[in-house]
Parts: sequence; C-alpha cells; structure tokens
Amino acid sequence: MLYAVKTALFVIALLITSITDLKSRTVPYTACLLIAGAGLIHFSPAQLWGLLLAPPFYLASGFDRGCAGDILLVAASSFVLGLKPGAVGLILGLSCFVLYCLAAAVVRKIKKCGNTPVSYPLAPFLAAGFITAYFF
Repeated sequence: MLYAVKTALFVIALLITSITDLKSRTVPYTACLLIAGAGLIHFSPAQLWGLLLAPPFYLASGFDRGCAGDILLVAASSFVLGLKPGAVGLILGLSCFVLYCLAAAVVRKIKKCGNTPVSYPLAPFLAAGFITAYFF
C-alpha cells in the first residue's frame, strides 16, 4: 500500500512539474518537495547517494540562480531513486533532451527559421527519464 502511495506521489509530482515547466518555464519548488517526500516513504540510507547527481548541474549553471528548479528536481528525484537508478534516469532524460534539441535544429534549418529559442524546458525530459528508471 505504501509503495503505491510512493509511486503515485512521485509520478504525479513529476507530471505537475513537467506541465508547469512547459507552460511557464519554471519548476515549482513544492513539486520538488512532494518528490522528496515520496522518497521518505520506505526510506533507505542508500538513497542519499543519489544526491551526488545534483552538484554537477549546479556547477554547470555557473553558480547562478538559473536552473535552480532543475537542480532541485534532479536532487529530489535521485533521492527517491538512489544513485544507480537515478543516474540511469538522468542519462535517459538528458539523451532525450539532446535528441529533441538536434531534431528542432534540423527542422529550423529545413524551414529556414534562423531564430533559435533562448531555452527549452528540461523538466519534461528529466521526468520521462526518472519515471522510466523508477519502473525498471
């Protein structure tokens, strides 16, 4: 029963995060708290190793406030999954993101649209990767 609650909380919070990021390009901190709360259900100290996946995102942001929501999303999701499944989810999500960016660049090139978007929402891709890793 508790595992079903954990799964539902994790998936619903990731879906909310994805929708919010698509609409407003922000990641809600409350959804990250819900994800971390899901990690407290059936907690294991080994889950804490998953938090090691978040600092590279902080370093990549240049110690800036930008991408703070994505950093918290990676930290909370990898806390739920642990180190190895968290890394798998992160690799899956970032691979999908790179493929999407490449496809968008090809489409822009074919349509001869010179304007490259300033940014793309990352949370939907991360959510897809983390949800996939959760069920494997």
